[in-house]
Amino acid sequence: MPLTPHILVEQSAIAPQNVILVDDSTGSDGAITQRRVYVQTSTGTYLVQSGTTTDYTTWAYANATVTLNILTEDTAVYIVVQWLNVANEVLYTFNDYYCLEEYNKQFAVYLGQQQSVSPGILQDTNYATNMAVFWMYIVYAEAMVTIAADISNSQNLLNKATFMRQNETDFF
Repeated sequence: MPLTPHILVEQSAIAPQNVILVDDSTGSDGAITQRRVYVQTSTGTYLVQSGTTTDYTTWAYANATVTLNILTEDTAVYIVVQWLNVANEVLYTFNDYYCLEEYNKQFAVYLGQQQSVSPGILQDTNYATNMAVFWMYIVYAEAMVTIAADISNSQNLLNKATFMRQNETDFF
């Protein structure tokens, strides 16, 4: 049975700079010898690990999982994985859009922790409104990808949430 390509993409909660890809394809093809991963931002920039000189990261075919240390902030991306033969010919391709929003989600958890030790903060209308706006940016950024396949608007929303996170004293 030929390969039916598919990958799962996660962002590490412990180390949000890491994007974890899992090959959960079904079937097989004895001609496959390697994989390549392209991670492209909404501006067309390719994200690769430090020291990589290509637009892609090589993913050993023997490993079902690869961890890419490529993020410094929340990013909406288009990921393409290629399965290649020994002659570097592309045999199979899988591609999809992803919203990698763990930095801002971690900050939302931090804010929730602060609410639990200072519940009176919810009486502050500005705090409550800003918290709602912050969370809305994250949720809508994800929806832009999952519903509209729109990484440009997803990134715009992530940038707004990141701005709020980076200016915590002004908003929270």
